[in-house]
Amino acid sequence: MRKIRILHWFIIALIVIYCVVFLSNIYLVVYTPDFMNFSEEFYQKFIFGYYTQFVGLAISVVTFIALFFLERGLKDTVKKGFFNNNNVIKFKRTGQLFMVSGSLSLIWSITLLIYFNGMTLFSGLSSSMLLILVGFGLIILTDFINNGNQLQQENNLTI
Repeated sequence: MRKIRILHWFIIALIVIYCVVFLSNIYLVVYTPDFMNFSEEFYQKFIFGYYTQFVGLAISVVTFIALFFLERGLKDTVKKGFFNNNNVIKFKRTGQLFMVSGSLSLIWSITLLIYFNGMTLFSGLSSSMLLILVGFGLIILTDFINNGNQLQQENNLTI
């Protein structure tokens, strides 16, 4: 249970970091410093022009929401134990959101790779695939939790 508490606090730290990043991005969009004021012809090189910068932000919002579900699931695990129905719902939703976020990020990275004729980095592809795998792993974990919950209920009825 100690490791789950450590993971819970780590997820809370990630949520705080995400909040700081979102607030700083909002600040930079509203109060753009002089060195970031680019001309219209600069933005014409991008897929969606000025709004291209918001695509990555929108994808990270999905990851941010998934972190909230993960934090709630870990909190329930600490309070009620590992095998309960709330964990199944929250971890499954977290896995689905991580898979959606990873898939959107993968599609965006491939789109950028094609649009810029291979002149972008491949690092986005690997992190997207990792996020998809984490989401898939959480969905598999929910099956184990569900089976454990059923076994625990049968054990309680036997006693």
